[in-house]
Amino acid sequence: LFYPQAKEWMWDYCIYLGPFTDSKGKNYDLGVHMGGPLEVSMAVVDGNEPGSYYSGDINSDNSWEHYKETRKRAKALNLIK
Repeated sequence: LFYPQAKEWMWDYCIYLGPFTDSKGKNYDLGVHMGGPLEVSMAVVDGNEPGSYYSGDINSDNSWEHYKETRKRAKALNLIK
């Protein structure tokens, strides 16, 4: 974990997929929120403070590196198709 305090406000209800550093050197902790069998959303933490995260549709065509990596890891674990 790059941001261990997020255990208290993010990783207690989301699936943690591991740390990630983008090409510019920015650190993220990647994960997903499973809202139901067909409802999976991004959970990307970028700081230790509550609210320091990105979320959104995992199937969006967002080109941010951390979104692409989250989709890749979720697919590898068969969390999404």
